[in-house]
Amino acid sequence: MENKNIKVSVVIPVYNTEKYVREAVESIMRQSLKELEIIIINDGSTDGSLHIAEELKSADNRIKIYSQANQGLSMARNAGILHAHGTYIYFMDSDDLLEKDAMQLCYRKCEEEKLDFVFFDAQSFFDGNLKNAPSLSYNRTDKLEDRTYTGDEALKTQLENREYTPSACLNFIRRSFLEKNGLRFYPGIVHEDQLFTTLLYLQAGKTACIKRTFFQRRMRENSIMTGKFTNRNIEGYLTVTREILDFKKRTVERKNGAIIDLYLSQMLDAAMWQAHTLRLPERLRLAWLCLHKYRKYVSARTIGTLLFKSLLTNRQ
Repeated sequence: MENKNIKVSVVIPVYNTEKYVREAVESIMRQSLKELEIIIINDGSTDGSLHIAEELKSADNRIKIYSQANQGLSMARNAGILHAHGTYIYFMDSDDLLEKDAMQLCYRKCEEEKLDFVFFDAQSFFDGNLKNAPSLSYNRTDKLEDRTYTGDEALKTQLENREYTPSACLNFIRRSFLEKNGLRFYPGIVHEDQLFTTLLYLQAGKTACIKRTFFQRRMRENSIMTGKFTNRNIEGYLTVTREILDFKKRTVERKNGAIIDLYLSQMLDAAMWQAHTLRLPERLRLAWLCLHKYRKYVSARTIGTLLFKSLLTNRQ
């Protein structure tokens, strides 16, 4: 297929997911929209993931494989953007699944309504005998109207309903919009979707939702979603905070300042609540940051939980 005829570029970073990658890629190969390219970024896999990807490529010439040394999810996605030729771009994880008509309906919606991006819902499913997985909701479109929004409006509505889900895999994006705004994934952190998706909304002139559950998120052991909360998690959230505040300072139009404040309040409050499991010196550092730099965004109750919940739990 000539590059000019590609409607959608699906970017799939792959790192040691040999157990799942075939099923994930095949869910894209089966899409009813055929004019797409499947860009697999092999991010230094040491298992059989690359071999499986090459098998799939031999059966479908829309698949392109690019290998690099392990650099993390953000850099793999950014590499995918560089190789993309489609009018639109979609970021897929290598252990998840997508409904057959998702790309077709997203493409049609964006073309008909001239959207910068369209978003949709998801549901999670559990892999094997996974226990104690977090209960996550990816349904947020039921309280949205079937109309176009500015990105600010759509973000504000979801935040007010406490239904904002920043997963990059729930957005179908016009590639020229990414290029115009220089939007990329922040390297070297976890929770990179918090930053990418929030900046996507804050800069979008026109968006809408499709009230369908297209995306199937796999909850499995040893993933970011189910792993223990560590210093790496909190550093990711703090990086997101700094970058969002920097964007707020640089933004000429201050109309979205209140929306940014609402987002940071919800995100930081939740992050600090989870951080009560960290070691005491780290909790003290975070409490100082909350009191001196981010007091506007973190409640006194949450600071109390950060400092004392683990002590109370250990005494029970």
